Amino acid sequence: MVRRGDWATDADALQAASWNGILSARELVRLGVPERTVYRRTQQDGPWTLLLPATLMLTNGTPTPLQHETAALVRGGESAMLTGLSGARHHGLRRGGDPAFDHVLIPLEHRALSTGRARFERTVRLPRPRLRDGLPVAPLPRCIVDHIRRLKDHEEIAAVVTEAVQRAMVVLDELWLELELGPRKGSAAPRRVLEAAGAGVLSPAEFTARDFWEAFDDLPPMEWNVSVYDENGHFLATVDGLVKEFGFVWEIDSVEHHLATPEQVRETLARQRRLRAVGLHVLGSRPRQRTDDPRGLHEDLLAHLAVAAALPPARVLYGPGPALAG
Repeated sequence: MVRRGDWATDADALQAASWNGILSARELVRLGVPERTVYRRTQQDGPWTLLLPATLMLTNGTPTPLQHETAALVRGGESAMLTGLSGARHHGLRRGGDPAFDHVLIPLEHRALSTGRARFERTVRLPRPRLRDGLPVAPLPRCIVDHIRRLKDHEEIAAVVTEAVQRAMVVLDELWLELELGPRKGSAAPRRVLEAAGAGVLSPAEFTARDFWEAFDDLPPMEWNVSVYDENGHFLATVDGLVKEFGFVWEIDSVEHHLATPEQVRETLARQRRLRAVGLHVLGSRPRQRTDDPRGLHEDLLAHLAVAAALPPARVLYGPGPALAG
């Protein structure tokens, strides 16, 4: 402990007592800094920075994201932990953009007003935290669900969910459980995305494609992410969408994954040639067509389905797509 009166000449001791350079005003007073001095040193041109009420950074520079998160945890008090997108980042999730705020869970009996970058959520379901990058963080399924129930855009939700599932960071059952145990508010959009993921959808583009397809009563049922083999059992591809009875394949040719480089273009064309060589009828479309020309895309789908239905049966074997429910 810094002895009263010694704090000004023992800045290293204050830093050692801090958490990533963050201390509460109460702790600074306990360490011997007069309360008036605490706040005076945060005034203009002072050496410290007031990040949140009664929560200080022991420098006057620009706080790092880690220091913002630490300040929110210090302000949240004992048992506070990160959740939402800010917590998911510490688990290694990449999609979803930069967190707009630091989402912190606190016990129901605690009081902390959301301010600045800090958003506090009181809960009776406080999970056991995981230590990530030196910070207490809620388990990843809780982080994801706490984030996506605040979103309205289905494609944004799908981006987060499909990354976590594809990378085997979570299984769908864990997300469903968190969604069922949490508040009903904000759960409708995540439910639609989880249902699509359970049906085999593996990307935001596929989610919106499935939504588009199912909006038309004159389109037959489609399966998603089905593995296709030739008659000898050699793997050919995992196709985005498949109508088995017609041997019709719908490929969502996004620029990012199919057309961004010459190598991707060559592989996309080679993939389609392999599928056509065994008798499948393939239609590739860009994601933008669903919004730029929805009527034209619908007409194209009907026309290509008719062609596929008139062709001889494809010489293929089908296997299951990736296991998602775990």
